[in-house]
Order: sequence, then C-alpha cells, then structure tokens
Amino acid sequence: MKMSLMITMLLALSASQVQAAPLELGYSGFYKYMAKVRKAQVEHAELGFYLSRTDGQGLCSIDSGVVRVDDTIRGEVTVLSHGQFVLPEDKELDLDKAVVALEMAENHECDISIQIQSNLEGGQVSMDELRQVENDMYRLLQKMAGWPGRYFAPELQGIKLNPAITGQNIDGKTQLMLSQAQLAEQGSLSLPAVRITPWF
Repeated sequence: MKMSLMITMLLALSASQVQAAPLELGYSGFYKYMAKVRKAQVEHAELGFYLSRTDGQGLCSIDSGVVRVDDTIRGEVTVLSHGQFVLPEDKELDLDKAVVALEMAENHECDISIQIQSNLEGGQVSMDELRQVENDMYRLLQKMAGWPGRYFAPELQGIKLNPAITGQNIDGKTQLMLSQAQLAEQGSLSLPAVRITPWF
C-alpha cells in the first residue's frame, strides 16, 4: 500500500500495495505522524487519515476498525461520515507494535492518504480565526516537510472549506474557497460545521 501526504496533490512516501479486506496496517507509522502534530504545537490544524481509491474514483469505504496487539483489541477506530478514520494516540500501542485492522465495505485497491486539515464547528466564524487556521496548517506543512523540504513547501493561495456533513452546502456551494486577500478582510462568516484544507 502506498502511503501519501495528501495536501492538494498527493506526495508519495512509502510503497507496498494491499487490496484484500480486512485491511491490516502497522500502527507505528500512523503514530509517527500524530507525534509530529503534537510537536508542531498547532491549535487549529491536524492530520486526517484516509484511504483513497487508486483508480481516482474517490475514497475507499470503511465499515469499522479496531487497533489490536496480537489477538487483544486495545482500541477502536472511529470512521467519520466524510471518510476519515481516527486512531487513538497511545505510545504503548506504538511500543507494542499494534496493528490497525480495517473492515472494508468494498474490495478496491487503496492508497493511504494523509490530509492537513482543520475541523470547525458551525456558527459565526471570524476572519481572524480563519487566518489562524491557515497559519497553523502552513506551520504543520513545514513541520511535515522537515529539512530541507520546508524551504520548498508551496505557498498557500488561501483555504478551502467543505461542509463536514454530506449533503450540506455553504451559501449554496459544495465548496467555498477563500483567497489570501479575502482572509485579510475583517468580518465573519456564518458557516455550518466545516472541514478546512489548504489551497495551493
């Protein structure tokens, strides 16, 4: 299975392909990324884990999942409505070489994708808060890129806002894109719960 960092484009990291269900993945690889987020000390940015179909037709569907060590279940995998799967962050699971076991809804070939993102609850959101989200996502991008990759990280054009709940919209649109110039303005926006990603 190929692991990739999905920002706007997919950046390939490691490679090895898997296409059978249930899908078993080493927990330690995910824990490394979660630890980097913690060290980045960002309040408004995170990494989201996804499985993307290799044929480019969207995300692979996950029914459920657990984190186990040998035959003992040590944690649950939370699967969100937009396709993200959330893992517990636990150093002991890393040390014990835990396995993430995902029950797949369909038998497609998938890539692991890691998305820099931010999740905001619905309500009146100020431009100041959205600028902070953009700053934190860029800071996390640089942290993930490491040295010397941080010096070649693409500049942000702004942010993309997508409704967190499938079927909702933002002012009649399925996606709202805010440029640097728009983010520099004062004021606020009335938003549903949204998932924000960088716009390059």
